[in-house]
Amino acid sequence: MDLAARKDHHRRETMIYRRLPIIIVLSIFILSCATAGKRIDVEAVKQNIIIGKSTKEDVVRICGEPPDTDYDAKNETEIWKYAYIDKSMTGTGVLTSVVGISEWKSETTLVDIYFKKNVVSDIKCQTSSKTKVHY
Repeated sequence: MDLAARKDHHRRETMIYRRLPIIIVLSIFILSCATAGKRIDVEAVKQNIIIGKSTKEDVVRICGEPPDTDYDAKNETEIWKYAYIDKSMTGTGVLTSVVGISEWKSETTLVDIYFKKNVVSDIKCQTSSKTKVHY
């Protein structure tokens, strides 16, 4: 290899090694999130679904079709269950994951809507947000 070819080869290798940290961080970031379910606006549920008045059709219009349903035979109540989970690595977690420490944030929303004879009889909402460090 002549001198010019070696310099060109060295320049290309240097560019690859300079970009390697960026490629690693972007790969970790892309692979560091997961979601499940459909995001539910709890405030819209509380404001627009009225216990004793709203029907299944009203709930479908506001929340969409339920991904899961249950039936309580004892109370003759149908339960529509909505859940959304979003788990992702924080910016700090992306940077520190290179040394084996990661920080994760998870947000969970659970909404259960109870029906008696096609009319909403109760609504239970639960939201949580947590940040955890994993070693």
